[in-house]
Amino acid sequence: MDFNSGNPDFVSGRNLSDMERRIFEIVLQNWPISALEIAEHLRESPSSREHKKKLSTKYSYYLKKLVEKKLVLSKRVGNALVVWPLRVEKYRAIETILREAP
Repeated sequence: MDFNSGNPDFVSGRNLSDMERRIFEIVLQNWPISALEIAEHLRESPSSREHKKKLSTKYSYYLKKLVEKKLVLSKRVGNALVVWPLRVEKYRAIETILREAP
């Protein structure tokens, strides 16, 4: 695990496409977040149910790529894929350790 995975400067060393970089920045600023919420941040609003499914599939693809690169963690909530930065999980682990310390 990389300690600086939430740092935008650290991300520049990774092989991220422009879209992945934009999505990761949105995740850092607005976590937890789903694929459709990312679409809203990028000013893409679904006009129909079919368009909503296409947007969800499109952004879920990029979110899964960020999960594979260990920049974000994910969980399915119903049909939605929800993600948050890996550093948030690290903060949670540190807090747990500090709480259990004598």
